[in-house]
Amino acid sequence: MSLSRLQTDIATATMEAEYNALSMVMRDILPLRRVFKTVAQGLGLSNETATSLKTTVWENNMGCLKLARLKPGQYTPRSKHYAVKYHWFRSHVSDSTNNISVEYIESEAQKAYILTKGLTLDKFRSIQKLLCRW
Repeated sequence: MSLSRLQTDIATATMEAEYNALSMVMRDILPLRRVFKTVAQGLGLSNETATSLKTTVWENNMGCLKLARLKPGQYTPRSKHYAVKYHWFRSHVSDSTNNISVEYIESEAQKAYILTKGLTLDKFRSIQKLLCRW
């Protein structure tokens, strides 16, 4: 369950803030995937069906995306000071059997912006159309 709370860490760059947020999202996704697998097996679905759930996390920061796709233990010169607690999820993304991927999305197509950014009316309407499928 997601909830609002004060930020405990201070990011020194946009990429670091995005990476911290990505790590927190993965903390929610992985338990949900385990619940789905348990429910699917309880419904009598095959183990192959239960484990084939593909999860895509959309990210619009290229630096964050590059860092998230690195193998565990690898860093970029600008990210080597990031707290180790944020790198844990990369083993799940790099393992192809998990079916978890982090993909790029352009800012204009980022639907969450309607909730998090101050938008012009035109941008608001375009995201509203994406959400409502008008």
